[in-house]
Amino acid sequence: MAKEEYNLKKVSKELKDKLKKEHGDKLRLLILPLDEYNNEEMEVLAVVPTRNVVGQFLKFLQTDPKKGQEILVKNSLLTSKEEVMENDELFYAAADLLSDLIPIRKGKFGKV
Repeated sequence: MAKEEYNLKKVSKELKDKLKKEHGDKLRLLILPLDEYNNEEMEVLAVVPTRNVVGQFLKFLQTDPKKGQEILVKNSLLTSKEEVMENDELFYAAADLLSDLIPIRKGKFGKV
């Protein structure tokens, strides 16, 4: 049985370092599948969505989900934005991962 090939299109170390200096701990690396078997993947860099971006995303989530996802992807991705926006599979994978980055903390109730 032949071993399947795995390819990962990486973001350059220089670009990662530059964006890390610019965005600090808000920078995230997303790995998006290029095929349905995950034999080929690509790295993209994104920032954690800001409160304004999350607000716009949530505003359209119920009435126009596609527009809400586009707002999230366009305002959070820093690399390969055009490639992701042109490919439905990459777009939905990125939108799903970015929605997981929305910083929501769970609170607790206490007794009075």
